[in-house]
Amino acid sequence: MNNLIGQKRNLIIILILSVLTCLLMMISIQVGAVRISWLEIGKAFIQRGDADLTYIILHYRLPRIILAILVGSGLAVSGLVAQQILRNPLAAPDTLGISAGAALGAVSTVLLLPVEMQSTWLTSLTAFVGGAIGASCVYGLSYRNGVDPIRLALVGIAVSACGSTLVQLLIIQSSTNTNTVLLWLNGSLWGRHWEQVMQLAPIIIIVVPIIWLLAKSLDIFGLSEESSKGLGLRIEWMRAILLLMTVILASGSVAVVGMVGFVGLVSPHIARRLVSGGHRYSVPVAALVGAIMMLLADVIGRILAPPLEFPVGLVTSVIGAPYFLFLLWREYKSKNRAG
Repeated sequence: MNNLIGQKRNLIIILILSVLTCLLMMISIQVGAVRISWLEIGKAFIQRGDADLTYIILHYRLPRIILAILVGSGLAVSGLVAQQILRNPLAAPDTLGISAGAALGAVSTVLLLPVEMQSTWLTSLTAFVGGAIGASCVYGLSYRNGVDPIRLALVGIAVSACGSTLVQLLIIQSSTNTNTVLLWLNGSLWGRHWEQVMQLAPIIIIVVPIIWLLAKSLDIFGLSEESSKGLGLRIEWMRAILLLMTVILASGSVAVVGMVGFVGLVSPHIARRLVSGGHRYSVPVAALVGAIMMLLADVIGRILAPPLEFPVGLVTSVIGAPYFLFLLWREYKSKNRAG
């Protein structure tokens, strides 16, 4: 009976989050430097509205909204998996060095290669390689007979700072595309089109459902190493596969919108508080929470001082940084109490 009640509660939470996502989509398509009425939005979708407003809605705001949902979902699920397989509540794309490494790889492609050699797919590939190298560095440097949460967070901050410094060095040495790269480094949905949506959508559509199908394996990671092996889970092999998916999700997201901090860190914690019953429910809930965070941050960034637009990464950092400090303090207190 309790299990049935829990399942119904989880489904209600998913429904509420889905409705909230739809509401934020409706608000997002309306607000901005040019405020558009619901009547004009309706006309645009049936191709009977003003040509300029229709173009803005269909070619700027709609892909922007879809991209916010994709990026938020990708970063949130990436953080959820990282926290579970590493048994570390502070693990996330930005604290594991994935975001900084992906940024360095993508920026290197944009600034160092000739324009005729550049492509969105090459940028995604170099972002993935950079993200994988960043995660490997953080994991390797923080591993001492296991991965301590605070040590991993501090090493992640150091590696991320190193990656950011190298990016700044590249920008200083380059004379082209610097304004675009600087905006991209702050995490921005400005100027994104259907090309970026088509670049990221296959990754999210394929990888997130695979992770959902592996929900039972993720649940087992919450047990001890001995218990996990006793249940027949090949720990290192499965951890490598899930970590690879984490890097793919985070790097793909960074490649299209830049560095967006704290979505991958905060969303999994919110998801676990909202639902029970394991990762069968926490994966979709984390994806929805991440999408809501991105949409909300984008709306806030656009309505604060129009036509000036604050990058979405800046807004998420303002929201997420205090929560990260709280988690760091809680882990420190927990460690002292255990000691």
